[in-house]
Amino acid sequence: MSQDPPSKPATPDPEALQGSDERLGELRAENASLRTQLGTLHQERARLEERLSEADARVTSLVGLYAASHRLHETLERPALLDILRDIINNIVGSEELGIFELDAARSTLVLVHSMGIEPAGFQSIPLGRGIIGQTALTGQLFVASEGKGPPAAENESALTACVPLRIGSRVWGVIAIFGMLPHKPTLGDSDLELFALLEKQAGLVLAASEADPDGHRS
Repeated sequence: MSQDPPSKPATPDPEALQGSDERLGELRAENASLRTQLGTLHQERARLEERLSEADARVTSLVGLYAASHRLHETLERPALLDILRDIINNIVGSEELGIFELDAARSTLVLVHSMGIEPAGFQSIPLGRGIIGQTALTGQLFVASEGKGPPAAENESALTACVPLRIGSRVWGVIAIFGMLPHKPTLGDSDLELFALLEKQAGLVLAASEADPDGHRS
């Protein structure tokens, strides 16, 4: 029995091949376009997440500022006010080493009225204008060590992180000296500077008012 000779493979249609190549090129171009769009969407998502994180941080900062301001006006009792200031520095700024000084204008001297985590003996009395603490009281200008500028430090001020003037209008009532920071927050941020501005304007006023109201009661 004879067998048919094997058939020859069909010759590809040149036009069909050209059409397939063109379609493949179109699909590759479309794929590349989709990848580009996907990359753009990922970037937009990352940008929105960053903005949301910033907004959350801002809300947290504002809540902290409101809470600090509210607490400062809870009482006119001097010891309680000093404790409140200490707690604000502990919990919001993140430092457990601080001194609160009142200016004795008659003697041109800063007197330590409250402290935590520092050796008080070396800070009991500071002449106005001496070191960073004395200069802050003299000039009424905030000192922040990370900004890399400021007056020469006294021997016991090497660990000073910030020094905040406490004002009554244009007059300085005293200062808050903040030394070492807690491990979880080694540096100050923008929210801390906002808090310092609040303390500068309000803390001196309420502390001065506590002098004029020995009963420590709000009307």
